[in-house]
Amino acid sequence: MDVLPVANPTKSFWLTAEDDFATFRSTPELPAEADVVIVGSGYAGATTAHYLLPQFKGSVLMLEARNVCSGATARNGGHLKPDLYYSHNDFREKYGEAGAAEIINFEHAHLQAMKELVEGEQIDCDFVLTRACDVHLHGTAAERAVANYTEMCKNPHVRCKQDVQLTQGDAARVISKVDGSPVCVTYTAGQLWPYKLVTAVLRKAVAAGLNLQTNTPVVATERLGDGRYLVRTPRGAVVAGRLVLATNAYTASVEPRFRNKIVPIKGACSHIVPVSAADRAPHLTNTYGIRFAGADTDYLINRPDGSVVLGGAKKHIFPYKDRFYNVVDDSTLIPGSEAYFSGYLEKMFYTWKGVATHADHVWSGILGYTDDTLPYVGALPDEPRKYVIAGFHGHGMPRVLLCARALAGSLAADAAGVAGDPAPGLADIPAAFRITPDRMTATENRILQSLQPAPVPKL
Repeated sequence: MDVLPVANPTKSFWLTAEDDFATFRSTPELPAEADVVIVGSGYAGATTAHYLLPQFKGSVLMLEARNVCSGATARNGGHLKPDLYYSHNDFREKYGEAGAAEIINFEHAHLQAMKELVEGEQIDCDFVLTRACDVHLHGTAAERAVANYTEMCKNPHVRCKQDVQLTQGDAARVISKVDGSPVCVTYTAGQLWPYKLVTAVLRKAVAAGLNLQTNTPVVATERLGDGRYLVRTPRGAVVAGRLVLATNAYTASVEPRFRNKIVPIKGACSHIVPVSAADRAPHLTNTYGIRFAGADTDYLINRPDGSVVLGGAKKHIFPYKDRFYNVVDDSTLIPGSEAYFSGYLEKMFYTWKGVATHADHVWSGILGYTDDTLPYVGALPDEPRKYVIAGFHGHGMPRVLLCARALAGSLAADAAGVAGDPAPGLADIPAAFRITPDRMTATENRILQSLQPAPVPKL
């Protein structure tokens, strides 16, 4: 199947900030060669370039198939929300107590890392450090939340357990503002305008020497006899000393071995405003994850201007495999998603009752889900000059930034002849994220299993 991005994607609310930089090209023609070629200009590609340029003196070229940051990063919910408890027991079963804690601590560290990046680089992207509120409405989801929270608190390796609070009974209703909520869990999280973040990072990278080329899809790569790569595009070919695939859902288009390891999954999101401009929107002080059962979840942030970015609508997605699995077409909406999002807030939150809302923007996006639910980060075992940072399983905001920093450090160290096991830099990410021969040869695919729908209360 064709896994290249389509040419006419839906327009997200975040992309209303587009300007001439969206189609930027540093030079009219492609260079004949570059020491490093980064494929993809989203969150992963941009931050990899950001961390690489100060420590690598060679030439760096970035190739983007469409406009700048037009993929999943510009189509997500703007939610920097680490998973500090809900997956703990699954991770512990597969990676041990220390391995589970390593993932949780890593995600929690992104809150401070993002704050440092935004403040240090003076990036205007509506970044707000706040608290998330997970509302567990279905009995099985509530039971799992309590069980995972309890075991996470017992894990001696988890460093952020004091940041997580579980509330039950009527207090859960009051804190969450959701009637019938038996359990809610709160913890520190963030929200931001992802497109503004990435384009600000890229502008600074271009000023520091990055050659950025938009609307230049990579259609094939070929390993040459000297270990370099021939990178083919419709505008010509480039010889790359090292290749970084920051291609998330589209990774299989440039590295076929990821065909069944990183699978494109189509999702839906929206921007919600009151129907009447005269209505004063009740501000939700938390960001939210609304969990019904299984993989049926919604998520939202209340923006500083009072509007809400709401994503999910998974009861219209996951029961219909042909709508979402191995789908790269983000030019169409998920059937039923627009109606699902409109009127959602006044039905879900008792503080919004009486305030009619509608979705003034609805869009789709393509997420990169992986066979074992975790990202692939590092050099390929048999191709040490080809790096991958992709497959963030719809959970990239609290994982990408520090993975990019680690990958950039690993590439720079390798280029300087510094070796190690794990490779320098990659010791800073969870071991379960690293690309290994075992992960590359594993045949189990947990994607559909992780997305099994469960009965959902009518909303």
